[in-house]
Amino acid sequence: MYVTPQSQDGWIRAAKDAGDDAFEIEVVFRVSTAFRELVEGREAEVTFAARSRLARLGINVVPQGDLVWNGHEVGLTARVSAIVNAYDVGRFLPKLLSPGLPVGRLVFCPAERRLTGEEIFRAVKKNELQLPADYSIDGGGSFRIRPRGHVFDLAQPLTFEDLVTVAMRADGKDMLNRLQVRRPVDQIELPPGDGVITSCAMFLHKHYVVLDPLEGPLGRHLEAVVLDPITTRGTDVFLEFANETQHPIVNPAVRAELYHAYPIVSETRRWYGRGVSFPKQADTVVEQRALEYDALANVFDRLEADATTSRYSHRTVAVVDDPIALLDGAEPRALWCGPKSEEHSAPLMDVSSRKPDGIEIASDRSRGTAMLADLPPGTGATLLLGYFPNLVEHLEISAAALEGRIKRIIFRRASFEHGSFLSSRDHGRLADYEGLGVEVFWCNDARKHVVRHVFRGLRGFFVEAESVERFRTSLVVAAYGSAKLLPDEQQQRMQDLITRLHDFFGGSLSIMTGGGPGAMRQATDHAQSMGMLVGASYIETVDQPTNEVSNFYQTFQGRSRQARQRWFEIASFHLFMMGGVGTLEEVGLTLTDMKLGVIELSPLVFFGVHGDKTYWDDQRKQFEVMVKEQRAPEWLLTHSLMTDDPDEVIDFYKRRLTLG
Repeated sequence: MYVTPQSQDGWIRAAKDAGDDAFEIEVVFRVSTAFRELVEGREAEVTFAARSRLARLGINVVPQGDLVWNGHEVGLTARVSAIVNAYDVGRFLPKLLSPGLPVGRLVFCPAERRLTGEEIFRAVKKNELQLPADYSIDGGGSFRIRPRGHVFDLAQPLTFEDLVTVAMRADGKDMLNRLQVRRPVDQIELPPGDGVITSCAMFLHKHYVVLDPLEGPLGRHLEAVVLDPITTRGTDVFLEFANETQHPIVNPAVRAELYHAYPIVSETRRWYGRGVSFPKQADTVVEQRALEYDALANVFDRLEADATTSRYSHRTVAVVDDPIALLDGAEPRALWCGPKSEEHSAPLMDVSSRKPDGIEIASDRSRGTAMLADLPPGTGATLLLGYFPNLVEHLEISAAALEGRIKRIIFRRASFEHGSFLSSRDHGRLADYEGLGVEVFWCNDARKHVVRHVFRGLRGFFVEAESVERFRTSLVVAAYGSAKLLPDEQQQRMQDLITRLHDFFGGSLSIMTGGGPGAMRQATDHAQSMGMLVGASYIETVDQPTNEVSNFYQTFQGRSRQARQRWFEIASFHLFMMGGVGTLEEVGLTLTDMKLGVIELSPLVFFGVHGDKTYWDDQRKQFEVMVKEQRAPEWLLTHSLMTDDPDEVIDFYKRRLTLG
């Protein structure tokens, strides 16, 4: 994993009117010991980078003077103004610029990690990064970025409430993505005294870019000047320009420098905790994975005195201080295995089939999580569960997590009635545990491994321990297709395409499917043969078995079909192979998400042939009718390609993304 050496966001301590529709703010940063030690004696190489969401609103935060270092606190004075006249944000600045508003971060830009022009050229040629097609490199090692032929307008006038949501809420960028709409232009015209929001396409995997905001003949870039690795990987890398001259500027551009990001090697976190060596080591990852699963499954078998799978009421709940001690036969701190007497024993199909969420609150005996209240605050215990928590158990677990009574959950079965498939409510609970800082592990009997729940953006997946960092940082391509096998020739072409995509993006690529057989399994197998990560978003069905070879995955009960599509949001590109009704549903959901701004607009590839025409030829004709009748946006045609030629796909990506 590669990161930019930077501080957390600094925030406004005080603000005052500076005249000329501008404001002066005092910004304070609290820097960590690690960051302070990193930049000690080299403070001149630290630059301020304004928050990108403020810049996208046309709000410029310009430093006035040098940073003032005082131990772990850094001060900065800055001037704030609104520069995009059409956005009309300036009228809200007096209320928006209040103490506590985060405005930007400090970034360390050491000279020795800056790439020379020759190094940039070699990195591009080796596909270690992808720059805009019309970039140019000068002799000093800087390169120039020019935006694509579009600007971003507002879908509707901003209210102060909109502004606060974008600037202050964690999901503010999602709202901004919906508010800003793309408008194609022949050339970007920037009148004197105005600003414009535009973008380019760029893919950074292990570098970060620092833009030069100073006024030049091609415009001044706003102070959102740092583009991070991993997050700067998409079809819309936003650029914001202002014209502070007395003359019009046409097609603004910005000078940039490229730096090696800092590699971070994080410790693998497993179900028995961090920094603990598993008693038995194996020669291979697969063997180690099997050992860990067998050991944990044996612990569950020992604790589950009853037939848990036949009675939901007999689900096991155990509290453990040190989970690895269980391997040596230690007893848990507390254990509950459900009611044991006949009057409390439940029938084969009990409360889970008769009440929403499978809950029973008539007696404390109906749940073992009640004992969590007896743990002292700060215990940091591990909770072992026979089943994923129901509603009441979730409430008690959350209350315990708030006081640090537990720090880790390990469950064995996803659902009493649905096997390995989780409900939409379960996914909400997983998000709650992430927010509460509780790690979640699944002892998955079907796959015979132990996986950790890991979030990427807003979506969580179960990930094999050794694949977590690759999962978080790889570029994901979603591949949709039928449960029916592709014909041999089409299978070969699909494999050639995946190989070309892997080469084009420099190997930092994962393939994600619906986890079914047929075309999905063929794509998965080929990706794995190349050493790529593969993922799956499994759905509970009766007509097709799931493949069980993914490195990261999530499961959904049958009634959660549309919710399941949200988990494909982590994909940067969408590839539709030959498919049937299910694939058509996924086409519709993907197009709708792009239209609504839920996911980024990116090139869509419909791959395969049938007879003497593409498999999706009639779909293309339908798209043409929809656009002609103004029932669909024009990008439905410009950003869709129907082909079975891998080379044409790569050319299409380069053309649509304007990549070099």
